[in-house]
Amino acid sequence: MRHLARVAGGAAVLLALSTPRAQEPEPSAQGTEQPAGASPADAPGGGAESTDEQERAQEATARPEPPERPRPPQQRPARGEAKAAKAAAASPAGAGGEPLGPGFRERMRLAIGPLEVAPIALIALQAAPLVGDDALIQAGDSAEQPGFRLRRVRAGLYGDVAGLVRFAISTELAGGDEGAARIHEAWGGVTAVPGLEVYAGARTVPFSRSAMVGAGDGALTERPLAVRAIAPFTQVGIQAEGHFQDRAFSYHAGVYNAFQRSDQFYTGHAESLAPLGNRFEGIAVAGRLATEPQGPLGRTIQDVARSPFRVGAGVDGFFSDGGARTLYGASADVLLHAAGVHALGEVLWTGASPKSVPTQPIAQVTSVTSLALVLEAGTMLVARKLGVSGRVEWIDPSVDVEDEGDNLVLTGGVSYHAFDDLVKAQLDYTHREELGGLSLANDTLVLQLQLSL
Repeated sequence: MRHLARVAGGAAVLLALSTPRAQEPEPSAQGTEQPAGASPADAPGGGAESTDEQERAQEATARPEPPERPRPPQQRPARGEAKAAKAAAASPAGAGGEPLGPGFRERMRLAIGPLEVAPIALIALQAAPLVGDDALIQAGDSAEQPGFRLRRVRAGLYGDVAGLVRFAISTELAGGDEGAARIHEAWGGVTAVPGLEVYAGARTVPFSRSAMVGAGDGALTERPLAVRAIAPFTQVGIQAEGHFQDRAFSYHAGVYNAFQRSDQFYTGHAESLAPLGNRFEGIAVAGRLATEPQGPLGRTIQDVARSPFRVGAGVDGFFSDGGARTLYGASADVLLHAAGVHALGEVLWTGASPKSVPTQPIAQVTSVTSLALVLEAGTMLVARKLGVSGRVEWIDPSVDVEDEGDNLVLTGGVSYHAFDDLVKAQLDYTHREELGGLSLANDTLVLQLQLSL
């Protein structure tokens, strides 16, 4: 019996050794170690559940975790600090820069997706304390009686869509004797192809540098009288232009409705916006070639920033085959900037021939040729602040006739600039000397206060 009991006990031991046991998981490839003395059976729920949890832990360990985002040094800055940070972000000059310093116009642009828009605004109030008894607005004088004149009130919007399309719309709210509102410019253009920008609408005809410069960007209160009398200014049509090597070479070419001008030479051209189409028939063409080899001269006639030496030159012309007159003209100009000094020279020539059967009534009965010369110079005594300028004009409205229309015009003035030309005050005195016929009392003293964007 003892022998049988021993045999039975040995069989039981062999049976227990031969029975499979739950194997412990091997260490993971990441080298995760179990705490000392711990086993899968120690976790609640038994060995099977602990095995699943360990497998999930191993998978989580094998997956790379995303990097932790850096936290700001302060969770919530004070209100004053937040405003300063916002201002610094909005201005390239930083929080300590001048909000209306040089280049503020570029910082005023509002971006809406690919669209950038900027305001257009020009307000010019003139006060004339001294006006000659013979002064006439129709003859090109700034005033007829002492007093105030709202010379310009313009408002509008300029837009740029991803540098591919540009447009501008502005109105003149102080036009005419009654101050009736009218369109000043309205155009859109495709600028996607370098060297070939195409614009359509009401836009300035490329003729005469002084005419193409903005009305608020001159050295004196008014453009030269000769330019106001001869240049076509804004007309409706299609225009192409291109600029190369930072304006080392530029061209302009356009086709428009035929130009119309007044019988009075100094009244100039009619800026027809063609709301009823080309009623009086005919087509006009114009073109200009220009160069600024040292780089762009900027938007103003004055060298307000006292820049290094730069020079620009241009030649242009137009031909208009209208229903009442055939008009033609040409001009050449040179503008120099150097250390605050500016010098401008322009020569302008134009002619007008009446049609035998005009499509509208005109008083002109014979061909007329006109010629003018403009010389201007000035200097900025204080950069971006104070400048003085002078201009001489010789004007002959009809080279075949000597009368009081032949003028020598002398203008001198001082200008004060603030906030990068946002605000400008100008005081000009103009003397007109009639070279033939009667001598007229038409001198004027004009103070102009201007806001320009």
